[in-house]
Amino acid sequence: MKKTYIKYDVNRACQVILQEQLEELGIAYETQELGEVIIQKNVPMALFLTLRNNLQRYGIDVLNDQKGQLIQRIKNTIIEMVGRDKLPTSKISCYLAERLQMNYNYISAVFSEYTHSSIENYIILQKIERAKKLLLQELSLTEVSCLLSYSSVAHLSGQFKKVTGLSPSVFKKIINERKKNAHTN
Repeated sequence: MKKTYIKYDVNRACQVILQEQLEELGIAYETQELGEVIIQKNVPMALFLTLRNNLQRYGIDVLNDQKGQLIQRIKNTIIEMVGRDKLPTSKISCYLAERLQMNYNYISAVFSEYTHSSIENYIILQKIERAKKLLLQELSLTEVSCLLSYSSVAHLSGQFKKVTGLSPSVFKKIINERKKNAHTN
């Protein structure tokens, strides 16, 4: 038996699943930003429930309450922001307030209330996930630090270790060992 590693983009996978389900059920839609879809016509409740149940099989939930939708919009905006080639130069609080067209204090309070974590912590987690991907693409720690707008390599390394329990170099070493072992098996 041979172990195979798979690289996937969760956001893209969810987008494809959503599109396939909407098309299979004949529901006219228009995609917006990450995680947002406009259903163009009234859909009978039975059909909507079928869509919701089909999506739940894949771990995708349809959000009905406004605060749940806001939390997802905040997360999607942060994921999109961290995924850029260069992070915004403005304060992140200003960036989020502008993108979501809401007061940052309100955004932050709702996020903390529902996730039991701060927006800042969520941004750090997303930056570290992106750092892992960039390190796997053989970028140097200096390049990753620059792309993710860290003040220094030491700052990135410290956050990386705090979140993952590993230094970036140990992380790369483990991944390279796994790849090497996968090729020899």
